[in-house]
Amino acid sequence: MEDAEAKKPGWFYSQLMVITFSALSLEAIGNAFGERYIDRWEDFESSSLIAKLRLLCNHFNIPMEAENEPWSTAIWVVGFRNKIAHAKPQLVEESFIWTRDEYDKRQTEEPKSKLEKQITMGNARRALKAVSEIKDIFCDCIPIEDQHGLRNDGWTGSAKLTIDD
Repeated sequence: MEDAEAKKPGWFYSQLMVITFSALSLEAIGNAFGERYIDRWEDFESSSLIAKLRLLCNHFNIPMEAENEPWSTAIWVVGFRNKIAHAKPQLVEESFIWTRDEYDKRQTEEPKSKLEKQITMGNARRALKAVSEIKDIFCDCIPIEDQHGLRNDGWTGSAKLTIDD
């Protein structure tokens, strides 16, 4: 996100990655909770991500209102991810009448498709926030001792020193 905020070279792609990886994170969150809390989760593997999230919300008695955050953003992020994954070409034509000064300022601006216009810093922030909120909503529904690996990543282990005779 820092590169995009600083508009470092490639910043557009940083925003694209944040939005796309937010969708992948939502998928991982859904699968992680589903695997632990939904019997025979494998039966739902080929279901849409939104259907999986709805199933989890029903299980945890969470209202999933499509017009409210974070769910409206989740739905948008999933749709965006699907459009990126299954991109179709779009002919973009624009025509302008500019003064010479305007032309000099804007001549390197390239026209963007409808999909490219959605790749913004605001949408990247929105996607990141929604994923974090959804993870927290689900984590708040489970016992704290079950949150390892769901609330945060990590690992545990132990070692014991034994002396060989």
